[in-house]
Amino acid sequence: MRNAAMERLSKLITDPPERPRRSRASNENKFSAKSFAVHLDEGWFSFFLLALLVFCVTWCIQVANWVDNLNTLTFSTLLALIFGVWSAKQRHFPPVFVYGSAIVLGILFAVWRMLALFYNGSMSQGLQGAAHWFALVSANRPNGEDGIFFLFIIFACYILTYFSALLLYRWHHPWLVVVLNAVALIFNLNSVATPYVILLAIFLLAALLLLLRVNLYQAIYGWRRKGLRYSDDLSWDFMQTGIVITIGILLFSWLLPGYYAEPHLAQIWTTKGPLGQFANVFNNSFANSNNQVAANHGNFKDTLTLGGNPNLTTDTVFKVKVDTPDPQYLTLVTYDTYDQGWSIAYSDQKYHIAANTTLVTSTKKTHTVKQTIDVVLAPGEQQPYLLGASDIIQMSVPANALDGSGGIIAWLGDDTTSLKAGMHYTVVSTASSADKESLRAIPMPADAPAFNPNQNPNAEEPIEYFNPQTVKDFSVVPTYLQKDKRIKDLAEKIVAQSGAKTMYDKVEALESYLRLHYSYNTNIHPRAGADPVLWFLFDNKNHDGYCNYFSTAMTLMARSLGIPAREVAGYAPGTYDSGQYVIRGVDAHSWTQVYFAGYGWINFEPSASFKTFTRPLPDQYTGSSSTTPGDNHITLPAPGINAHRNRNIDNPADSGSGGSTNNQAQEQFLTQLYITLGSILILIVMAGVIFAFWWRRLFSQYSLATQLYGRVCTLAEWAGIKRSSSQTPYEYFRYLAGSALSTKDDAVALDRLADIYVRERWADPESSEHPRSADESNELPGLWKRLRLHLFFYVLRHPAFLRRVPDALVRFYKSVQKKRRKRKTPQIEF
Repeated sequence: MRNAAMERLSKLITDPPERPRRSRASNENKFSAKSFAVHLDEGWFSFFLLALLVFCVTWCIQVANWVDNLNTLTFSTLLALIFGVWSAKQRHFPPVFVYGSAIVLGILFAVWRMLALFYNGSMSQGLQGAAHWFALVSANRPNGEDGIFFLFIIFACYILTYFSALLLYRWHHPWLVVVLNAVALIFNLNSVATPYVILLAIFLLAALLLLLRVNLYQAIYGWRRKGLRYSDDLSWDFMQTGIVITIGILLFSWLLPGYYAEPHLAQIWTTKGPLGQFANVFNNSFANSNNQVAANHGNFKDTLTLGGNPNLTTDTVFKVKVDTPDPQYLTLVTYDTYDQGWSIAYSDQKYHIAANTTLVTSTKKTHTVKQTIDVVLAPGEQQPYLLGASDIIQMSVPANALDGSGGIIAWLGDDTTSLKAGMHYTVVSTASSADKESLRAIPMPADAPAFNPNQNPNAEEPIEYFNPQTVKDFSVVPTYLQKDKRIKDLAEKIVAQSGAKTMYDKVEALESYLRLHYSYNTNIHPRAGADPVLWFLFDNKNHDGYCNYFSTAMTLMARSLGIPAREVAGYAPGTYDSGQYVIRGVDAHSWTQVYFAGYGWINFEPSASFKTFTRPLPDQYTGSSSTTPGDNHITLPAPGINAHRNRNIDNPADSGSGGSTNNQAQEQFLTQLYITLGSILILIVMAGVIFAFWWRRLFSQYSLATQLYGRVCTLAEWAGIKRSSSQTPYEYFRYLAGSALSTKDDAVALDRLADIYVRERWADPESSEHPRSADESNELPGLWKRLRLHLFFYVLRHPAFLRRVPDALVRFYKSVQKKRRKRKTPQIEF
C-alpha cells in the first residue's frame, strides 16, 4: 500500500515521459481521426457570443438592403465563422496556406453568387459589368452595377467574420474584434428603421460578455502556468456577475434621455467625420445615389439626397381631378434636418385616422380643396406615403398621420392601404387663403410677441405668436455651415439689396434671387466630397441645378436669417388635360415651405422654369369653410402649441387602435419578433410542464426517503457534483452541503435526510434503528421543502448539464471516426 502511494506521488511531481514517435501509418490514422476536430479552450460560450456578434452585423446589412439578394449573407457568414474557428485551432497545415485558401474560397463564393444572381451565370457578362464599374469609378462617377456592389458586400462580410474568428481564437485580440464589427454595425444602422436598434442592444450585450469571457480565460491560463489555485466555480460565478452587470448597464443606458450628443464624439458620425468621409468614398465607388441613378418616375424615402441626374421618366404616374381649376402641388413628405442631405428627425409617432375623418386645425385663412386621385403607376416609396395637396385634413381611405413639431410630416397608408396601380381615393386639403398683405403683417420670429398659454389658458394667442420650439426646430443650420458663413452672408446680402423689411418680403427676395441667378438643369455632376449646397451656390461655374438644390438653398438661407423653413417633396401640378391634371415622372419635385405664425406653412417655388405660387386676393375665399360638415372630426392643435414635440392628436373614435408602426418593414419585423418571442415562451411553458410531470414520476416506485435521496443526487450531478463510488451517503451529502448550501440549517437538514435514508435502506426493519419505528418519515416532506429551492437555484447558477450536449457531439464524432478506421484497417492490411 505504501509503495503504491509513493508511485502515485512520483507520477504527480515528475514530468510525463516523452511519447514514442508513431509510425507513418499511425500518423495517417491520427490525421484521419482528429485533423478536423476542434477544441475550444476558451469555451463554447465564447463561440456563441462571437456568432451573435457577427450575425448582428450581417442582419443589419441585410436590413439596410443596399442591394438585392443579400439573404445570401447569412450562409456566407456561417461559412466564414466555421472556417475561421477551424483555421485558428488547427495545427496540421501552415497558417499562410490556410489563410490564403480562406481568402480564395471567399472570393470564389462571392463571384459564384454574383454571377448566378446578377449576370445569369455568365462570366463574360460579369467581366463586362466589372469593366463598366471600373470605368465609372475612374471617372469619379458613381456606378449602377448592383452585381459589383453585391460582390463587395458579400466578400467584405465574409472577410470580416473570418478574421474576427482568427483575432479571437488565434491572436486573442477581443477588443479589435468588437471595434471592427462595431464600425460596420454603426455604418449600417444609419440606414435602417428604428425598431432594428435592437440589433445594437444585442451586439453590445454579446460584445461585453465576450470581452469578459476572453479576459477571464487569459487570466485563468496565466494562473495555471504559475501554479496558482482558484475555485472551480470561478468561471461561472464571474460570468454570472458579468451578465447581471452588463444587462444592468444596457437597461440604465436605455432609460437615459436620447437627445444629448457629446459634441466631440458626435463629429465621428457627421459627414465631415471619418464615418462620413468613408460614406462618401463608399457612395462614389459603389452606390448610385449621386450622379447616376436608374430611370424612375419618382422615388421617395425618409431621406432626400442632393446628387446628380435624377433620371426621371415621362411615364404617367397620377391623374388628379380637382374641384377648383387652381393647380395644386401634391405633397408626400416633409424634411426638417439637413446634413449634406435631408432627413426626418422631429417625428413623434403615428396616429391612425379612420376613413373620411376630418382633422380640424386652428390655422387662419384656409379654404378646402378636394382632389380625386387615380394611381396609374405607383412611385417608389420607402414607406407607404399617400399624397395630396398641402395640408391634408381628410382621406377616403384609412391612413396614419405621422406627426412632428411642425405639424403632420406625411400621411401613410396602413396594412391594407398604399399607393399602387389602379388605386382610387379622394383627399381633402386646406389650402392657404392668406394674401400678401396678411403675410407681410407677420413679423420676424425674433420680433414676435411673447405668449404663455399656461398663465391664461382661456386667452387666445396672438396671430403673430411663434411657438419657440417650432422656430428652434426649423431654424437649425448645421454647425459646419455656420462656421462657413457663406450662406448666411449671401442671404443677408440678398435681403439688404432688395430692401426687404418684413419676413414675407425677405423670403420672396430669396426666392427671386435663386430663380434669376441660377438655371434649371438635371444633367449636373456635383463634386464628390463637397457639400452639395455650397457647390451649387458658390462652386458650380454653370450656376445650374434642379429642384433639390434650389429648394435646399432657399430653405437654408431662410434658416440662416432665423426664419423657420422646411423641405417638401412630392409632385408639381402636372399638365391640365380634359378636366384633370396628368402627373408624370418628370413632375417629381421639391420646394420650400416657410412657417408664418397663424397661417401655417406657406409654399414657395425657388426653382427656375417652374411657376411661382399665386397668392389669393384679400377675402377671395370669404365664406369658404376649412371643415367638411357631417363627418367625424378630430381637433388637431396648431403646430408646436405644446412645448413637447408630441402634440397628442385626440382621436376618441379610434382610441383603441393606437399608433401604427413606422412602415411595413417595421411591422413585419415586429410581427416576426412577437411570433418568435411567443414561440419561445410557449416552448418554455411546455418544457416546464413536461419537466414537472417527469420530475414527479422520478423514482416514484421507491420509498419517499429513496425518492428524495435520488432527486438530491440528480440535482447535484446536474450541477457538476458527482458522487464517487468510494463515498458513503453521509460523506457525499456533507461534501454536497459544503459546496452547494450556504447555511448551517440547510446542512443539518441534508445530513438528516442522509441519516434517514441510510437507516431505512440498511437497518433491520424490526429494530428500533429503522425510521419506521419512530415514524421519522413524516420529517421528509419538510426537509425536502427546505432544500429543494436552494438546490434548484444552485443548479441554475452552475448548469454543468449543458456541457453534455457538446460532449455528446464530440463522442458521436469520435465513434464515427473509430468505425471508419475499423472499416479501413482490413483494406490496409490486405
